[in-house]
Amino acid sequence: MSNPTRRTAIASAALALTAPVSLAQAPPKTTATSKPPPEIQSLIDLHIKAFNTQDNTLFFSVFGDTAIIIDGIAPYRWLNPNAPAKWIADVEKWRQDLGVTKEHLSYEMGFWNVEGTSAYAVIAGTLTIMIKDQSIVRAGTLAYTFAKRDGVWKIEAQAWGRTS
Repeated sequence: MSNPTRRTAIASAALALTAPVSLAQAPPKTTATSKPPPEIQSLIDLHIKAFNTQDNTLFFSVFGDTAIIIDGIAPYRWLNPNAPAKWIADVEKWRQDLGVTKEHLSYEMGFWNVEGTSAYAVIAGTLTIMIKDQSIVRAGTLAYTFAKRDGVWKIEAQAWGRTS
């Protein structure tokens, strides 16, 4: 018969090694119901406005120099240099190929966290796409990372994850 103390020690060690790292981290500085700092909220609002109005100049202005984009259209990932411009070019081609006449993203703030000069936010989005007079609605999340450089916050990454 095995030693119960030894078995308990092994089980405790295994549990300690498999506990999520998040348990050891400080609790988030926010809740899902609060708003992020104005600089972060403004970037999100400008990003969504630029997307909805297809204002490429405004869209490019919210991104940092090292930004990356992940999205649900091929090639699915756009890297530096000029990831936002490369993404817009592929989105415009996708719109043209499918006959997209309008896209509109509405959202609700989800989670956000700011740690010094880095920030993270996730929004719950509803994307409405008009294709040849037919409306298609897709739900998803848009995750952002932000960086503050030389006193200015910019989006460093955006990743759309479709949930329906």
